Amino acid sequence: MPHLRRVRSGVAALSDEAIAVAEAIADYAEPSLREFRSADRLAGFLAAHGFRVTRPIREMPTAFRATFGTGRPVIALLAEYDALPDCGRKPGQWGHGCGHNLLGTASALAGIVAAGVLARLGKAGKVVVFGCPAEEALHGKVFMADRGAFVGLDAVLAWHPAAVTQVKAAGGAAMDSLRFQFRGRTAHAAGGPHHGRSALDAALLTDVAVNYLREHVEENARIHCVISSGGTAPNVVPDKAELWYYIRGRDRKQVDELRRRVVLCARGAALATETRWRMLIETCIAERIPNEPMAEMLEALLRRCGPPKLTPADRRAARAVPSGKDYATGIDPPRVAAGRASSDEDNVSWFAPLGCITVACVPKGTIAHHRDYARAVRLPGAHKGMLKAAEVLALGAVELFLNAPLLRRAKAAAQ
Repeated sequence: MPHLRRVRSGVAALSDEAIAVAEAIADYAEPSLREFRSADRLAGFLAAHGFRVTRPIREMPTAFRATFGTGRPVIALLAEYDALPDCGRKPGQWGHGCGHNLLGTASALAGIVAAGVLARLGKAGKVVVFGCPAEEALHGKVFMADRGAFVGLDAVLAWHPAAVTQVKAAGGAAMDSLRFQFRGRTAHAAGGPHHGRSALDAALLTDVAVNYLREHVEENARIHCVISSGGTAPNVVPDKAELWYYIRGRDRKQVDELRRRVVLCARGAALATETRWRMLIETCIAERIPNEPMAEMLEALLRRCGPPKLTPADRRAARAVPSGKDYATGIDPPRVAAGRASSDEDNVSWFAPLGCITVACVPKGTIAHHRDYARAVRLPGAHKGMLKAAEVLALGAVELFLNAPLLRRAKAAAQ
């Protein structure tokens, strides 16, 4: 891998700047679709190193597209930067409980370094870094994909902070995010309940029916629910109620069938309570199209680059994470089984070959979507993991630019 030295030199030269960007985004800790300062900081980082930034894109004000170079191939990297509720230093504060402050920064840094190598070699091709908002809401890349943002790409690279370093050869679960809204009629709950039609009753009956449904679905299926609205006072029959469901399965076919059965539960509950109902589809996640050539390339690069190199001081600092243990030190085998969680990055795999890795940035055992994770992603060990991810992704982008047979195999596997 003759370009490893150039890539490592490029990452090292920008490491302090990249860490400052990641820390700033950690401080901002902005919710999905409101990541204005985070997007500004990341887009500014790219613009300062020669990228042309277009924003907003596809009617999403916190999304952007940063490009460098011309011609083909077009190699893209995915950056995320939204935070999570109740993951800050104090209860109720937002924080980066999934490490997206690291994720977005490493992808941007990888794009900058790959672009530098490409320019130095005088090769045609375009590096694209997509600023992707609202991953935690599973909205960003779904809406971007629906509006054509990922059309015309030759390959896509992505990563995620984790407790292990490995290739993600498989994606997550397909998923629907659905809201069922019920409308009834108010009445005095004690003096004249017979005049009312309870929307809350409809919501509760729906969930009771879904709970019985869980006995009759395949074991891999997951159906989660919250009551997002259910009335305002016990002595008033609620005329409005809402259920919010996530329905997960191995692929779209299974999720579509699960959704059909959940809809029957809502329809029956509305009929039983003489209420009106409607369903709103918030987002739909597809299963990932696996890509063996991309996974094999990234596995070779991970082995060549090695895991993050941590010092005894880094390991001592990890003790500040209550749920954490010690950092993983090696490289795990590729993950080939689909996960139970979902990510909107899987939708991108339907437009171009997608290769993904995780890099150990938090101690083993650290609870995700928790303030422990938000604390861990600001430690020196997390910064070293972020820089390692940038190194592997940049080298992967360079390899895809220069290795035409590899890119052809990857594109053929994505058909």
